[in-house]
Amino acid sequence: MKILVVSFDGLQPSQINEDLMPNLYGYLNDGVTFTNHHAVYPSVTRINSTSMFTGRYPGSHGIAANSVVMRDFQPGLVFSVMQPMLENIREKLGDVLYVENLGDILNNFGEKFVAVGAGTTGNSFLQNPNAHKNGGAVVNPEFTLPYSLEKKLKSIVGDWPSESIPNEKRLKHCVDIMTKYFIPKINPTVGLIWFSEPDKSHHADGVGNELGTQAIKYADKCFGDLISKIRKIENSKDANVIIISDHGYSTIKGVIDIKEELIKVGLLENEQDNKILIAPNGGSVLFYVENSENKLATKLARTLMQFEWCGPMFYSSNTGKIEGLLPAELIGIEGPRCPDVTMSFQWNSEKNIAGYKGMIYSSGGDKNLGTHGSISKHEMNNVFGAFGPDFKKGLVSSTPTGNVDLTPTIIHLLGLETDIPFDGRPIREALLNGVNHENIKVYIEEFKSEYINEGYSYKQKLVTSSVENTHYIDYAERN
Repeated sequence: MKILVVSFDGLQPSQINEDLMPNLYGYLNDGVTFTNHHAVYPSVTRINSTSMFTGRYPGSHGIAANSVVMRDFQPGLVFSVMQPMLENIREKLGDVLYVENLGDILNNFGEKFVAVGAGTTGNSFLQNPNAHKNGGAVVNPEFTLPYSLEKKLKSIVGDWPSESIPNEKRLKHCVDIMTKYFIPKINPTVGLIWFSEPDKSHHADGVGNELGTQAIKYADKCFGDLISKIRKIENSKDANVIIISDHGYSTIKGVIDIKEELIKVGLLENEQDNKILIAPNGGSVLFYVENSENKLATKLARTLMQFEWCGPMFYSSNTGKIEGLLPAELIGIEGPRCPDVTMSFQWNSEKNIAGYKGMIYSSGGDKNLGTHGSISKHEMNNVFGAFGPDFKKGLVSSTPTGNVDLTPTIIHLLGLETDIPFDGRPIREALLNGVNHENIKVYIEEFKSEYINEGYSYKQKLVTSSVENTHYIDYAERN
């Protein structure tokens, strides 16, 4: 194995310190750390996992969030992007994604990508949807691709343990699968381990509370054991290791039932009224209006603007311009499956009881628990670092990077030449023979919009950073 990617679901940069994560902190101190790393928006897991392993913005790859409507699949259905439904989509449409992912690309060169994860089935499936035919593998507690692999893994490492919070036994099982089977027996070119913590514990107990702290410490212990083991296996002793998380985190200040609110003000008649389909995604909500009608979408936007919990909003090209909103293309979600109106909940940088910044309204969960999904700077900023023979030593850089850069960086690191267009960029400044990060030109842009009415006003600002042709969302806020 030449490259191992380790993802810590929901890990924030501030949590990588000597107290919580001594192993990860130590390894990254000897490697590279990028402090200005970005999720794609909405800042939920399955869309970010897909962008990581395609190198494309969400509008390009076709996964809009965790909860979506896919009009090319079933126009009137709001569903959670999970493996059984994704299998149905593939059966009907031929492919789930609009683009090739890392497993497909590596297969073109006779190389293999294997992914082992303890998270949701949708997350795992989207890491390599074609693992059943591209020579790779995806392993999750609920399913395995290719299907024939499940029996072999069971004979070597046993059954998946039951899920718990913190999810300690399943994290260890991921390490066992990778180090006892995939690396020594299969020797994939690229391997991925997806630790489901601290995300599960943040959702269950809040950011910075007891369960989350336990989860982070155990995930770090598991990580330390993983690195110790791969360095003792001949196939992986010189592997480069890339560390990443899918999104940051905030704390819920209030829970909003969007449909109920729209019924109260008369925009929807009742629970069965589907002229506006609502897909809740924690800190954001996606809206699909009947026939993408501009008049109805505008009425929806005007209604939302009057609520204090409504934050930044964006319109699709299909719907057409809505005064006061910004175009979806600015945030990378414009494409065939783009929602008509996308709304992030309002957020601020106040601290929770554990001292972590970021408070937000949410479409689910409970007050004081953790969530994500919004366009807040606390959720759009996440973790990226690396160490190994091909990476610089002791580099800390504030040059903007993003989840969308992971696959282009892997392809570049492997020395593979492909004409596949990526939205992300190879992070050359991290490599031993790469450019000096201080010489990279960064462009900061602000985009503003407003709508002023006699009874209320709505103003918002989006801030982005760009390196070359790759754009990163820093945050957007309602003023």
